[in-house]
Amino acid sequence: MSEIYSSMQMILRFLALLIGFWPLFVADLSAQPATNPPRQWSYLDPATDSVAGISLDKAYNLLKNRPSVPVIVGILDSGVDEKHEDLRDVIWTNPGELPDNQTDDDKNGYVDDRHGWNFLGAPNGTTSEYGQPEITHTYLLFREKYERADRTSLSPTEKRQYDTYQAAKRLYLPRYAANRLKLAAFSDTTRFWQVAGQLTAQLPDSITSDQKIRLIPVDSDSVATTVRHLLADAYSPQYGSFGRYVRLVRLNWERFRQIVGDEALIAYNPDYSTSQTVGDDPANPYERQYGSPVMRLDNAPQLAIHGTHVAGIVGARRGNGLGIDGVADNVRIMPVSVVPSNGDERDKDIANGIRYAVENGAKVINMSFGKRLSPHKEAVDAAIRFAEQHDVLIVHAAGNNGENYDLIPAYPSAQFTDGSEARNVITVGNSTEKLGKNLPAQSSNYGAQTVDLFAPGTDILSTLPNGRYASFTGTSMAAPCVAGVAALLRSYFPNLTAVQVKEILMKSTYKPSLTVRQPGRSAILVPFSSLSRSGGILNAEQAVRYSEPGFVPDSKD
Repeated sequence: MSEIYSSMQMILRFLALLIGFWPLFVADLSAQPATNPPRQWSYLDPATDSVAGISLDKAYNLLKNRPSVPVIVGILDSGVDEKHEDLRDVIWTNPGELPDNQTDDDKNGYVDDRHGWNFLGAPNGTTSEYGQPEITHTYLLFREKYERADRTSLSPTEKRQYDTYQAAKRLYLPRYAANRLKLAAFSDTTRFWQVAGQLTAQLPDSITSDQKIRLIPVDSDSVATTVRHLLADAYSPQYGSFGRYVRLVRLNWERFRQIVGDEALIAYNPDYSTSQTVGDDPANPYERQYGSPVMRLDNAPQLAIHGTHVAGIVGARRGNGLGIDGVADNVRIMPVSVVPSNGDERDKDIANGIRYAVENGAKVINMSFGKRLSPHKEAVDAAIRFAEQHDVLIVHAAGNNGENYDLIPAYPSAQFTDGSEARNVITVGNSTEKLGKNLPAQSSNYGAQTVDLFAPGTDILSTLPNGRYASFTGTSMAAPCVAGVAALLRSYFPNLTAVQVKEILMKSTYKPSLTVRQPGRSAILVPFSSLSRSGGILNAEQAVRYSEPGFVPDSKD
């Protein structure tokens, strides 16, 4: 799941847009002046600039006059705005596919896939911005098979799925029960507006508060009281009087219903599904041909916010005088949509996204998402092995829970179900610009055995749909920084394998001798070197040096 905003923050932002107060919340989403973006601190050098950057500018000085080859980077994410001014020149084009002729010209199984594939969309590109959490996916997927199953009679794979089902069930059923009344309230539109009318009649035509709304008497039935709480939850004094607020909600009813009722109508609703539109069978993790060659943003640009931001970090066109410079200067961005903008990614989409990127020439894949359950982990494992067999590096974000990644269930995982480990997966934590105790971002996951290195992921400026720019924070931003440097190495040193690139990135990290705050809520101080396998931060300059044939590092390296 993309991890930029909390659900409440998203609700506030969308409600603000919905009801006309967007300027109150837009500070971090507004377009930056194209000719004068904020300083890209992550490219600076720790020694020269006293900032925990990746020394990218110094890396490019080492690469002057050296030839490079284009490298395809698969962006497995929520989608990418292919027309963005800073991305349109670097979007991958399938050389074997003719545009819009409804024919699979290159016989890869995907019709008209000129610029990647959307595994979330209907054939015409219409894509739901709302998905469900993995606990809902898993509970509904396995309920019939495992509700009355005898675990002792199951195969090892089925036992793992059975245990995953039981974990999902424990989490899903209380949430479903808690949202049943909300579902009833939003499903009965006539009753909703009757209660809204009762409230309006009893409130003065002046600015009120959510507390006062909750005290207004309405009919005693549970649906009526639920409607009152829903309207109170979403009210803000900035909307004016309650009467005006209700009129605005009525004018924008469908949007309001989607946003405020998301958990009841979508997240934990057993009857909600996008599969009918997309055209796939959710129970078949090995089904390949479904989805669309395009993603229609139209009136829903939020579909591609996360993926566009990630893509810009990797490869926004360098030196074009617009917006920002991405990390890598000779890449082709391949958009592969597998992550809903709200909800968790499905295992089959992840597996198919990896296979699609590998089969169509990607040498690096960025995956800035994660979840706690993996009902079809075997399918994802097989896809990761497929990528390893085809010399493709996968860069994965560690997540933003401030937890020890060694101790929590987290997927996709570099560890296979048989206990072996993928050599082509590199997992990334989020570091800040501060060369002190606050160097690791407090939200970042960490782990001496499972997080490979840290990279800048705090206040990172990058691209947004519709020609805009914004600064976001998270391991979602740190991973594409690593993916960009990996692509840079594979571009200028094309003989390097995926496994060699991973080794170089880890060995060449900048390793400050610092005691830092352990991520999370505690005030525990630990050596920064204890938070990851490499003990350091991505460093592009040193990575380039390590990539030179015959390079022997000094002891200080």
